[in-house]
Amino acid sequence: MRRKAFLAVVLASGVGLLAAGAVASSAIFSTHTANATIITVVAGKPSELRFQLSKSTKLKVGTYTFKVTNRGLGFHTFKFCTAPVKTAAKNTCVGKVTKTLHPGQTASFTVKITKAGKYEYLCSIPGHAAGGMKGLIGVGVAVKPAPPPPTTTSTTPTTTSGGPPTANGCPFGTPPGTTIGSDEDGDESDAIGKDDADGCL
Repeated sequence: MRRKAFLAVVLASGVGLLAAGAVASSAIFSTHTANATIITVVAGKPSELRFQLSKSTKLKVGTYTFKVTNRGLGFHTFKFCTAPVKTAAKNTCVGKVTKTLHPGQTASFTVKITKAGKYEYLCSIPGHAAGGMKGLIGVGVAVKPAPPPPTTTSTTPTTTSGGPPTANGCPFGTPPGTTIGSDEDGDESDAIGKDDADGCL
């Protein structure tokens, strides 16, 4: 009888300890989440290969949750690089990254930063970081915001043989830098037979 009573007490104590442990773990997890500072990130704005961050300079060492929304037209990711750097010269890194976000999709992740410094962020889709979709976050230090996207100015084609110009001077349907076997935007002089340097190939 005493043995049964002893076992009952031991089992009850074990259940109590497990319950207490679960409560403690839950409290630690919720505190960790509650103390995270939220940084909102918009991908694809103000131009397709750019990010907008709600905070990026003189952050405190601590825990941050990046809430990322893709407002662009293409697919994007947001990657936080975990090693401090001096410049945003790299186009790839080791870090934490969202899934590939289609237009309108959102994702988030949390990181704990324990060391002051400059941390790079970038889009891990091939070619996007090299195209300017990256920047720096300053923890304990100031960083300059990512450079604005290049502005386009309206130009007028040098001849009228092409179609109506767009804002960048190219005929509709011919993006700058597009080559289809040869210079086929139709705005060069047939007599000269070469590119007129208006940014359309």
